[in-house]
Formats: sequence, C-alpha cells, structure tokens
Amino acid sequence: LPMEPAGSRKPSDHLYWARTQSTTNPVEHKPLDKEAAAALQQSAVAKGAAWNAASTWEEKDISKWARELLSEDLLLSITTEFDLSSADASKLPEMTQGTHGLRCSLKVASVTSVTGDVTHVLSRGKQRVVFELGLKLTLEIEIREAGELKHIVTGTLNIPEITNEELDETKLPSHKLTCDDRPWSSFLGVAAGRMWPNLKLALSALVEQAKQKWL
Repeated sequence: LPMEPAGSRKPSDHLYWARTQSTTNPVEHKPLDKEAAAALQQSAVAKGAAWNAASTWEEKDISKWARELLSEDLLLSITTEFDLSSADASKLPEMTQGTHGLRCSLKVASVTSVTGDVTHVLSRGKQRVVFELGLKLTLEIEIREAGELKHIVTGTLNIPEITNEELDETKLPSHKLTCDDRPWSSFLGVAAGRMWPNLKLALSALVEQAKQKWL
C-alpha cells in the first residue's frame, strides 16, 4: 500500500474516540450525615495531635477557675501586721504624729474584681502556670496604740496588670490607691507596700494549686 505522506496527517489523527455512548452514570456526591461528619472531624483532631503524644506542648485555659480561687479564697486570706518605723510614722496625718508604739493590722476586706487570663502549660513534661491579671481590692487598716484601737483606715488598691515577672520584684507593681479618708492617703501607700510580700505569696499559691490540680 502506498504510504501516506507524513505532512498530510493532522495532530488529532492519533486520538481514538469511542463510537458508542457511555452508559456509566456520573458520580453523585452526597453530603455526610452528622455521625459521619463527627467521626471524620475526630479522626482529623487525633491525627493533628499525634505529634504531641509525648507531651511536647499542651495549653489549658484555667482563667475562670483561677479568678474564682483568688476572689473567694487566696486574696481574702491576705493579712499583714507591722510596727511603725520612724519612716512610716512620717506618713501619718499631722494630728497623729508624735504618738509612739503604734501597731498596724492590714487585711483585704473584699475583692472588687479579678480580671485577666491564666494558662496552664505542659512543655516536655514540665509544668508552668502563666498569668496576666488585674486586681482591684478593698483594704482595711486598724491602727492600735498599746493594744487600743485608735483608727480604721479604708481604701482601694487597683493593680491594672500583674504577671509572673512581678513575683521577683521587691516593690508593689504599678498601681493606683484611693483612700476613703484623704489625710491618710500617704500612710495607705505605706501599708499597701508592706502587704506586697503576702500578695506575692497568694499568687504563688495560685500557681502551685494549679499545678497540683492539672498534674
């Protein structure tokens, strides 16, 4: 047979087209029912968490629990007693200066608010509790001379932000004090400063209790 010249072929001549009509029905995609969708999602979560099987990193928001513990227990347990030094006495109102042997007892009378976030972190088997909180407390100070009650001073301590880093500080973090009896405002600042070590203990107790609860 004579060969067909190569130049006379069309690019589509090598294609083969079926001469009969396909009888295969098109694939119909049906949406998953609720049970199948839930199973698929659970499987995806399990696969996504597989990398963390060795407790490489895990976080848990414990803010609600922590705020309740602080408001209802730890902060209300704060009390501080101290004898006035000469430097402390200089902050007393003029009407009380010159008195001697004064002893002060400070307590958190009520917790107005605790805001912010607390997170429990498990990293490579080690626990950390990270907090960033705002505290607003009502303080009450009793001032006695030779055991006799002389004055009661009340006021509000507002700490807008306190974090783990402040636990290493020796002074009360940035705050605002409002005294209900203005002449005692300076002395309220002295008393609040004396309270700081016990406030740090309360926050440290929060950290330790969180570690025990989510161990």
